[in-house]
Amino acid sequence: MRNLVVILSLLTLEGCSDETTTRFDTLADAKTKEAFVRGWVPPILPDSATSIVERNNLDLNTGTGSFNYDSTERSRYINRLTEAGALSRTEGDIDILTLSTNVSRWEIRLPRNSGAGGWRIRQL
Repeated sequence: MRNLVVILSLLTLEGCSDETTTRFDTLADAKTKEAFVRGWVPPILPDSATSIVERNNLDLNTGTGSFNYDSTERSRYINRLTEAGALSRTEGDIDILTLSTNVSRWEIRLPRNSGAGGWRIRQL
């Protein structure tokens, strides 16, 4: 009986995690699956974005994510973010753009020498 209680307790605790991970092959896939509607993927991603991964902690209202993109699209992507109101800063060889919406603050990190990017989000 004691073992049963321990097993049930562990199963209950395991089911209490509010952390989720979702993967999308392409930007079109993310749009089709309404990733942007849920608000955990940045409102602007490069048109060539692939291998999009979002990780969210619903308890803390935070999230992170990553994507790959065609590096020839980098300047156009940064311009789109800037036009949307993103503030830009640099840390070493990484451009960091911070974009705030009515409900979220996004920090999008773009290493200069790769076709990869990542983000952090905090719901406001």
